[in-house]
Amino acid sequence: MPTVKVRMYATVRESAGKPEAEVDAVDLEGLLRRLAELFGQRFSKLLYGAGDEGLVILVNGRNVKPGSRKNVRFCEGDEVSIFPPVSGG
Repeated sequence: MPTVKVRMYATVRESAGKPEAEVDAVDLEGLLRRLAELFGQRFSKLLYGAGDEGLVILVNGRNVKPGSRKNVRFCEGDEVSIFPPVSGG
């Protein structure tokens, strides 16, 4: 099973209590489930409370659109960045 480095920013980092983690996961859905298990209810609410559109997720620097997240599979050493939604103007 690949080990994925996860970097978390802003409110995502605050709810996890740390800026990054290394998690074994085959795909993005499994990674998100594992993060929710590791970091508890507050983190889980942030991940799933706003639906897929609530977070910005990058895999190796590329934005993963909500509709294609089910298809993302990992290789050893992949990096995932998770941001809260960006707003402003």
